[in-house]
Amino acid sequence: MPTEATFCRHGGGQDAEDQTCARAHLLGRFRYFIEHSDWDEVILARKKPVDVLCSAVLLAAALYFLPLASAILWLR
Repeated sequence: MPTEATFCRHGGGQDAEDQTCARAHLLGRFRYFIEHSDWDEVILARKKPVDVLCSAVLLAAALYFLPLASAILWLR
């Protein structure tokens, strides 16, 4: 269900208009990909590697903030 239309001129336009047109085209392609592909099923099929990656990111974040958290807790 389209909510608004974007019209682009591909003539000898200004740089700002060309960038806006390119962004609108890229956004439209991304939206089409999200709506018409099976990206979510692919991620669910690879549940184990995604879980390992998320756990690694959480562990790295915890190790990164551990010195800050210990400094805050020991100042009291």
